[in-house]
Amino acid sequence: MELRTRWGAVAALFIAGVVVALQIGKAAIAVPVLQQELALSLVVASWVIGAYGVLGAVAGLPAGIVASLFSARRTLIAGLLASGLGSLAGAFVSDGSLLIVTRVIEGGGFLTAVLALPRLLRAVTAVKDRDTVLAVWGAYMPIGSVIMMVAGPHLMAAGWQTLWIVNGVIVLAYAAVVAFLPLPDEAQPAGVLRTVMPNIKAALGSPGPILLALAFGIYTFQYAAMANLLPTLLVDRLGLSIAAAGTISAITVAANAVGNVFAGALLRFGAPFWAVAAFAYCFVGVAGFGVFSENLPVVLIAALASASLAVTGLIPASIFAAAPRFAPTSALLAIVLGLLNQTSNLGNLFGPAAMATVVKHFGWDGAPYLFVGVTACGLTVALMLRAAMKHARTSP
Repeated sequence: MELRTRWGAVAALFIAGVVVALQIGKAAIAVPVLQQELALSLVVASWVIGAYGVLGAVAGLPAGIVASLFSARRTLIAGLLASGLGSLAGAFVSDGSLLIVTRVIEGGGFLTAVLALPRLLRAVTAVKDRDTVLAVWGAYMPIGSVIMMVAGPHLMAAGWQTLWIVNGVIVLAYAAVVAFLPLPDEAQPAGVLRTVMPNIKAALGSPGPILLALAFGIYTFQYAAMANLLPTLLVDRLGLSIAAAGTISAITVAANAVGNVFAGALLRFGAPFWAVAAFAYCFVGVAGFGVFSENLPVVLIAALASASLAVTGLIPASIFAAAPRFAPTSALLAIVLGLLNQTSNLGNLFGPAAMATVVKHFGWDGAPYLFVGVTACGLTVALMLRAAMKHARTSP
């Protein structure tokens, strides 16, 4: 009998992704308060934000390999518990270095959870709905970020500790919810350790997963470059207030979430994975000339930035939908997801640095050419992915 999509379970798992994504956004919102109350330098404060990214960049693939040894349901619960406990512990520290330690604990929980969730989504979704569900899953990160941008300042009215405590309680409460959900808990085969090396070889020795990982890294490179430095562009070059720049930035992040969701519809109507990604990469290269123009009005620049991040939101959605094509088993999918997580975090780390370097040496007028480079690299990978998809093993 063909599996029918359990939409209630799909919704519950998507919410789990949003819940852990909240933990990334809270640090960015709290930086000014943390600097004042804990006497943190900007460098230390940046590590409070960047701990997640560094952890993912270093441990993404190893974490995926370890996760492949355990059932996805247990892995998700463990990740939620670690994230929640790390947040609660962080609320009671009074030192910047200890806060970073708790953020590393949170980051480990986040990484563990996001390696498990797509595996569970595949298990509760019918084949005909799988591409759509996994594409929409990609919106969990921007949705979590937008929620925290809106709610974070209100929660901090009683101190940044309140923000940490509320987030910790939310994650732990949701871990309890997940524990009682009727989710599949696949039994690991007796010789599971013997399958690790073949799975690693399958993930790293074939072009499909490598190309997906490169595509994801290129996407996050341009996303981080655009989203993180857009407020600086709006304030320094166009003279906007910090509040106005923050509002426009929140809109662009929300637009990215819309792009993720819209990708699900495109894939449902039969649009090829590689073509969706290729179009998005081409768009960002063209839009960059408008976003960084000093001759366009602010409204048009904001609209182009939103459109750019909305269209590139098609990319991660397509990648999540394509990943199971190269990973017929849950254990292999865990390793592929770990590889994707590692390259995406590398993109997050290097994107803003590359953008800042270009602007430093060539001014904002040089910024569009960085995105032209993104287009060239992304389009090349997308075309190579087209060939790899022809040989991909379609999972049952």
